Amino acid sequence: MNSIDIQSLSIDTLVSLIAQGQLSSEQVTEHYIAEINAINPKINALVRQADFDGLRAQAKAADEAVKNGESLGRLHGIPLSIKDMCKVKGFNCTLGTLGLKDFVADSDATIVARLKQEGALILGITNTPELLMAFETDNLLYGRCNHPLDVDYSPGGSSGGEAALIGGGGSPAGMGSDSMGSVRVPSSYCGIAGLKVTQGRLPQTGRVPEEGAGLHVRSASYGPMGRYVDDVALLLDITHGPDGIDPNSPPVSLNNYRKVDLATLSVAWYDDNGLSTPDDEVKAAIAKAADKLGGKTASCEWARPDCLEQVEALALEMIAFGADAGRSWANGAKLLGTKENSPLFDAFLTAAQSCDIGLTEMRGRLRTWDKYNFTMNAFSEKYDITLCPVTPTTAFKHTESSKNIRQFTYTMAYSLTGQPVATVNIGNDSRGFPIGIQIVGRLWCEHQVLAVAKYLENTLGGYQLTRKSLEQAS
Repeated sequence: MNSIDIQSLSIDTLVSLIAQGQLSSEQVTEHYIAEINAINPKINALVRQADFDGLRAQAKAADEAVKNGESLGRLHGIPLSIKDMCKVKGFNCTLGTLGLKDFVADSDATIVARLKQEGALILGITNTPELLMAFETDNLLYGRCNHPLDVDYSPGGSSGGEAALIGGGGSPAGMGSDSMGSVRVPSSYCGIAGLKVTQGRLPQTGRVPEEGAGLHVRSASYGPMGRYVDDVALLLDITHGPDGIDPNSPPVSLNNYRKVDLATLSVAWYDDNGLSTPDDEVKAAIAKAADKLGGKTASCEWARPDCLEQVEALALEMIAFGADAGRSWANGAKLLGTKENSPLFDAFLTAAQSCDIGLTEMRGRLRTWDKYNFTMNAFSEKYDITLCPVTPTTAFKHTESSKNIRQFTYTMAYSLTGQPVATVNIGNDSRGFPIGIQIVGRLWCEHQVLAVAKYLENTLGGYQLTRKSLEQAS
């Protein structure tokens, strides 16, 4: 029993071994507690830890259930982590802003409740940038989150803490959120699998501090993150579907990704969106992935949507900046009681001042957004899957995310459409940092996206961060 390598096993395998009595939830939980104690002081990813003694007691109860012939569900006794953006009962849930430092959730978000109902144990809450508004992770409440391979580098954002903890070995999987790339960018930088679901696939009930995303409802979603595609798919299967409360979560069935025949898929790929040119190593990795997939699918050709030049004006200026010079974001922070902003959030507000377009222009851009989605959907009618970079580079050093905001237009392009997008590791650059890829599917076709992600994971390596690499990290 002691020879089992817990760190290398998928959740399905862990649950199966627990059910068979070959492994215990106590062992799995103790393993991840030890990993957290070893790596978290270095990376500052888990910012609100569970009472570990209480967690051990929950694990022991899960093992007693096995002895009694009972199953707690598909996550029986498995510890998971949750990004600091939705309610987890009994935890401080803050969005990384000082105004919410004393907010304690009195209930679980729908997605968290569904995970617990299947037997999950919650390790704690992971770090984010203030109000989730940055592609790196730092705030005045908890401080900076570091990349598990090099503390001088960022894991990305806004799900940076979640990606760093999973990538660094401190959690097998968890839940993040994605509006402009907040699951995809950190997953890529930290070498794990992540999924931005179709908009509305997961109910948003239980967001912090309250529901109601306004304009962001068309781009914001929760997203599962894990070391393996199978783990991401499992969390999706457990958490998807309407809850009767979120009006934007319709009852759409989720198909089985394991039953997808890759030979029936038509694939497009591009390595440059015309707005921010990737490094040669990123381009080479994307081309290699396309070549590998091309041998398994009905077709795979270079093709790019012809409306990507609109992404900056629509996603960045209108949605992210709010089209009002950042006033709504600044006022929102004040309404939460935040009297001092983090440098990252102040930098965002400064950048947002460049966009103050007025109501007439806003209405025009909303029409342009609709036209953009017509064009992108027409592209998806021709191609089941689109492959492209996540960002033009691998992980960057701290404070550098705002130097080239166009680098994030690769992820923003599909935030506008609401399409499902998986990210999986397809290699490493010359410094050893992971290179991820976006796998974009048609609306509600997560099964095809996950099937391709699983194939590329198996073919090109997938999750590769190890204890050895962590011990060698700066």
